[in-house]
Amino acid sequence: MSLQAPPTLLQLAVQSLVRNEEAAISALQDLPMDLFPPLCKEADTQRKAKMIKVLVTDWPYPCLPVGLLMSNPSLATYQAMLDGADTWLTRKFRPRKQRLQVLDLRKVYHDFWDVWAGRRGRDHSIKSVLEMQVMKGHSKKTQRRHLKVVSDLSFKSSLNEHQTQLLEWAEKRKGSLQLCCVKMEIGPLEVSKVKKVLRFLQPEFIKELELNSVSRLSALADFVPCIVKMSNLQKLMLVRIFRRNTTTHAGERNIGKIISVFSKLNCLRHLTIEDVYFLKDHLGQLFGGLKATLESLSIKLCKLSQSDLEAFSQDWNHCQLKHLSLRGVALTTLNVTPLKVLLERVADTLHTLKLKDCGMKDSHLSVLLPALIRCTQLTSINFYDNDISMAALKDLLHHTANLSQLTQELYPAPVEVYDEASYVLAERFSHFCAELMNTLVAVRQPNSVCFGSYACYDCGMRYIYETKTEPCDCLQ
Repeated sequence: MSLQAPPTLLQLAVQSLVRNEEAAISALQDLPMDLFPPLCKEADTQRKAKMIKVLVTDWPYPCLPVGLLMSNPSLATYQAMLDGADTWLTRKFRPRKQRLQVLDLRKVYHDFWDVWAGRRGRDHSIKSVLEMQVMKGHSKKTQRRHLKVVSDLSFKSSLNEHQTQLLEWAEKRKGSLQLCCVKMEIGPLEVSKVKKVLRFLQPEFIKELELNSVSRLSALADFVPCIVKMSNLQKLMLVRIFRRNTTTHAGERNIGKIISVFSKLNCLRHLTIEDVYFLKDHLGQLFGGLKATLESLSIKLCKLSQSDLEAFSQDWNHCQLKHLSLRGVALTTLNVTPLKVLLERVADTLHTLKLKDCGMKDSHLSVLLPALIRCTQLTSINFYDNDISMAALKDLLHHTANLSQLTQELYPAPVEVYDEASYVLAERFSHFCAELMNTLVAVRQPNSVCFGSYACYDCGMRYIYETKTEPCDCLQ
């Protein structure tokens, strides 16, 4: 049984000080700066709302990382924190000791002990927020008058009480503070609700945007002007956006409006498109308008046509592509030569490649193989859930001598291990996978290699072979 370390003298002193709330508040001006962070954490633990308000008002550091110091605040303590910011905003005279510039509500890591004491480099996430403000053209005098409140916002479902509290508070004070959202998630809520928030939100601070389960294409098209204002957006995820009436003239117009966004997002680096049915026959249009240089591209559970696949080989900004993932994208009836062309072009930069559940057969692998073995910077590959024979897998492994950077390799079990009903034959699985492993070891020394079957119909788990066979749960 592990024993919990006894509290330090500092922890005991802080706990005692917070318990005597009135005395602590009266002595706050005379306390060392280093005591403010542990006092804030302890005040949250003991639910001392009045003390939290005063701590925020008199905070002596440039940033107050609320998301770290107040792990699970009650509505009362959260409101006390906002009230403390109110007092800070309304003060006409601020003592030199009060340096608060950023109220960070995100649950992100801050090494604030050293950062705020000046013993290490500045926190880069806050630094970027301040730098972006200068980019907007505000003078330093204006920056001093405004408090920057940084938060991630989620509109995936009904707003939680803390977020509702924050948005109502920020809307009333939009003239004296800047609400900066770094990561925004939008679900099947009415677009008008999100648009209302964006009226007092600084859209240029948004770096990550997830649009999830927006079932009406017209609703997404209506949101395009808002996305365009997110001029520093680096990561965009379009998830589960369904196709309705896109064969009509209005539908095609909405698709064109949505795809036009990509020509305006110059800072975009990471693009994920998952379960988006209007993408078919429009990928060429998307790539053609793309001006940003992507570092990662992930397309999942989307139906692609041959013309879409051809788009991979056209000229678009792929010169820095490090991560490419196609999952659940049926390639069975398609000519994958355009994908081969792309792999050749990104051979010097590509680190991860996932072609999982793409219905690939031996013929597809033979087309891709010459390009694949040129991708010498690969650290991870995943070919699970494809119908590849023993002979084709052996040929692939024989040609991977130059892929010495690989730290994770996931290969499908050969098709020969299944019976007529597509169930795994255990002895054959073990024998064939061991033979494939020996083939690979003869070529180079691998790090982490797995051969996996399709998921079992009954338990949903795979047969896995690493150094030995691990059957699915049915046979455990």
